Amino acid sequence: MKKLAIWAILAFCAAVGLYFLLRPKASSERSITVAISPYQDIATIEVIHSLGLDKKYNLDVTLQSMAWEDILPAMASNGKTADIGFASYTEFITKENDLNRGSSDPLVFVYPAYVFHGGAFISFEPNVPILDAAGLKDPAKVQQFLNLKIGAPKSSLWEMMIFSLARRSGRDIKSVKVFDSPINDSLLATLHGSLDVGGAGLTQMTEAKKQGGHVALDMDTLGFADITGFVCRQSTLTNRRAAVEGVIRMWFDSSNYVMSDLDNHSQVPLDYLRKNSATQYTLDQYKTALSQEYFPRSLSEARQEIIGGGGKYNSEKIGEDVVEYLKAVKNVADAPTVPHFLDLR
Repeated sequence: MKKLAIWAILAFCAAVGLYFLLRPKASSERSITVAISPYQDIATIEVIHSLGLDKKYNLDVTLQSMAWEDILPAMASNGKTADIGFASYTEFITKENDLNRGSSDPLVFVYPAYVFHGGAFISFEPNVPILDAAGLKDPAKVQQFLNLKIGAPKSSLWEMMIFSLARRSGRDIKSVKVFDSPINDSLLATLHGSLDVGGAGLTQMTEAKKQGGHVALDMDTLGFADITGFVCRQSTLTNRRAAVEGVIRMWFDSSNYVMSDLDNHSQVPLDYLRKNSATQYTLDQYKTALSQEYFPRSLSEARQEIIGGGGKYNSEKIGEDVVEYLKAVKNVADAPTVPHFLDLR
């Protein structure tokens, strides 16, 4: 009888242990809120529910829409607006010291998601050198370009592009004539000859070509780009790493699905944008906007093209350019460090 009682107790303990081992995680552990903005690129994550990715990764995901400029401050605060959100890599590096000053739980940039590479400089002067792949390897052409009157919005990606070009060619940025000019103003100033070259986005490039101008340098060829990725607080990453990694994996699954067939897989993002975005996209407009961006389809592709040292959009090189820009142009006393990403396979 004693043996039976002992075996009964052991069986009960084993059953209880197995229950606690195999029971579903508490909903608070599985729930995660992701801060997104109604932009054409981020909208791809809206397919996670229709594709069942939340079930695949055993997460209860809430997508919280908010203005782009509000995400970083909200994530850096002690509020509970979101657990993880999207942010610009260059903006994060630029603002990191202010965001994390005095914090024991800093905001961290954990992984890249996609790349904007649609910036350029346009000109209407036939003598302005074209810095294509071959032109960038010609020191004389690069120096000729850097001797021009250049228009770029202050503290923008365009100004950082010029700094990156100067840094790579050994030129002191202080010797380059960069005039603070919004891209719409740069187009007009360049057209009328006040500037030799001016910063441009897709709209300005299209208009410049209509007016007989040309692209003198583009972001993609230069290899300088703005990476958008995921940010969260260190405590979230430490305590809920599995959930953070799950969201990142969902992103690559969802963007791969949408980008693999934009004609047939864009309905959910477009519906979201029609309800939430100031820009009402047609399918063709949506495809044109996305053409200015690069979406790695998998973690391995992101490692190869963004994280790896030999990738086209080398995050370490871009990060170093931004840090050096802050030191040289902004005279920051305490330069931020280049973020290190999660090692995901």
